[in-house]
Amino acid sequence: MTVNFKLPKKILVVHGVQTGTDSELTQNIEIEDNLKRQLAGANIDYSTEMFRYESINDKAQASVRNALAALTGNKLVELAVDAVVDIAGDVILALKEGEAYNEIKQKLKDKIIANYEAQQPLYIVAHSLGTIYSFDAVNDLMKEIDIFKFNQKETNPVQGLITLGSPLSLDLFARDYQNMANLIPEDKTIDDDTSLFPWHNYYDPTDPVVSGNLAGLSFDEAAFANKFREKTYNMAWDVRSRKVISGKAYIAAHSAYWNDRYVGDGIKQMLIRG
Repeated sequence: MTVNFKLPKKILVVHGVQTGTDSELTQNIEIEDNLKRQLAGANIDYSTEMFRYESINDKAQASVRNALAALTGNKLVELAVDAVVDIAGDVILALKEGEAYNEIKQKLKDKIIANYEAQQPLYIVAHSLGTIYSFDAVNDLMKEIDIFKFNQKETNPVQGLITLGSPLSLDLFARDYQNMANLIPEDKTIDDDTSLFPWHNYYDPTDPVVSGNLAGLSFDEAAFANKFREKTYNMAWDVRSRKVISGKAYIAAHSAYWNDRYVGDGIKQMLIRG
């Protein structure tokens, strides 16, 4: 299989920790609105699509929620407890890498391959916890035979990865460059004509999910660079770390990426180069 670069590009948006249901998740619309502002005058044919997995998380958390609801006996308390379990449960399920984690990752891989079979150029924009699933899914596919062939972009099921407010550099999730696929065959080397796989990581230094500090203290950019950027060029990954100054702080900073002009321009540039 190969990608047909004459077809419209697709942006697959992967959400992070959420409350509510799948039907309420529309971050792809926010990305579309952002890109409309950035693409004024540019002729790029693209569409967006959501990858939703909240229903899988909710199913996995159902027994815990029901047990806690029975203990409270108060509707307001029940709602508050339910929201806490929903948010914390999403994180725990990703850490466990058990049945729910495997189902989410496999469904994301299936979505990527289905798009690949349709030959459409695909770009992933993932937020927060969704960056864990996206990184793992893309990295798994890179290790499979006959796709992501060295220096052949048309064999790449994903043409670029953009992560927003990612906890990937935290020890909690234990992903680093040693987990990453080496796209360089033993008999090949990097040169000026080599086509690298772009992974651009956007972070607000006060985002607590990025820094791992609930007080909203500034993120040390070196944490991401030490794990990924400085060690992966010779593996054919173009890993870039990009600081976002949204003017917001704490949780507000974590949700501000979707509408950030700098993020929108970065997606635009990736689409143009791709």
